[in-house]
Amino acid sequence: MIYQKRQKCAICSNSELEPVLDYGEVPAAGSFPVAEEIKNEPKYQLGLEFCEKCGLLQTNSILDANYLFKDYRYMSSIGLSKHFTEVAASLKAEFNLSSTSRVVEIGSNDGVLQVPFKDLGVSVVGVEPSVNISKVAKEKGVEVINDFFNYDTSLKYFKPKSADLVVSNNCFAHIDDIHAVLKGIQNILKDSGTFVMEVHYVEKLISGLQYDNIYHEHLYYYSLHALRNLFKQYNMIITDCCELAVHAGSIRVYVRHANEHLIPSTRLDRQLAREADLGLKDINFYKNFATQVKNHCNTTIENLQQIKQSGARIVGYGASGRANMACNIWGLDSETIEYIVDESPERAGRYTAGTNIPIVSKDRLDNDNPDYVMIFAWNFMNMIANKLKDRNFKLICAFPHFGVYEGGALNLNTL
Repeated sequence: MIYQKRQKCAICSNSELEPVLDYGEVPAAGSFPVAEEIKNEPKYQLGLEFCEKCGLLQTNSILDANYLFKDYRYMSSIGLSKHFTEVAASLKAEFNLSSTSRVVEIGSNDGVLQVPFKDLGVSVVGVEPSVNISKVAKEKGVEVINDFFNYDTSLKYFKPKSADLVVSNNCFAHIDDIHAVLKGIQNILKDSGTFVMEVHYVEKLISGLQYDNIYHEHLYYYSLHALRNLFKQYNMIITDCCELAVHAGSIRVYVRHANEHLIPSTRLDRQLAREADLGLKDINFYKNFATQVKNHCNTTIENLQQIKQSGARIVGYGASGRANMACNIWGLDSETIEYIVDESPERAGRYTAGTNIPIVSKDRLDNDNPDYVMIFAWNFMNMIANKLKDRNFKLICAFPHFGVYEGGALNLNTL
């Protein structure tokens, strides 16, 4: 069964979840169909629900992991290589990692973190479910286990209490049975070891009005309070955290096996207090977000219609999951957005899910002269704007507020 309606909270099993937002039926954001698949592209119910018991914001539906991840079109090295090169250096220094250290990465994608670790003399075993992306990573000379990480696979591939460091970047929100993953981490992590994860931060999702980043693949939208409630069930505690600009607002969390000698950082205490002050544990915080989403959608659609009515041409840049969601939420097709440029060879030649908008390589834009380029991968806005700065077209960015920019007039705090 590909689709299931959520029956209970993923963290605490509370069955009385509060509805927050409803998108109706939309395609999976990670789907990039070829031409013959467009007419039969499946759509599934999607919305958000909030658990007032543990504080987790989560989707109201669950799609089968094999459907989502066995054939995957997202490659982290496109746009995030610099970030993870810095992460590798930082973690090596922080944990004094060497060639004898045992490091495991959950959801290692195309080796974007493993390669810089390898260059620094640190060997990392990656666990990655996607067949095509695992192959890309292996061709870079890193060790990858092509499987899902959970308790059973932790027993299959690793010795108990063998890992000095376990890392997970941008996949902890993608896993339906998060408890099986925690059991696996608990099993392989040394008593003195640390689990370090990066995940999109719900506070930034809400404050930045990032409703284009809500999709089936992203099952959970974590606050520190919700994460603390999750780890507590496995006798693990968060010891530190830091906010990151990557993906337009993420958080890095450090987790250890609980013992009496661990003292959480003052930075963590401050962030937990800030969440309480902002109301992240209150359902009204999220219902207000839903109202803002509706208003923003109306404004964006009106602005795009006005631009098209003037006779201007609009193309897109960045055929990301965000683009798939935005095009479906706003009801866009090739009459409004002629095509979307993407630098990934895994996407070019395909189509934006649920629409007839073709995805093309950057060569198409190099030989074209549209009036506007709409940046769908807006979390990389400055990077993309830099690549296009010598062209005459104007740039459109819809988040957090709809705006039209000259190529050299951007000053957005994004990566």
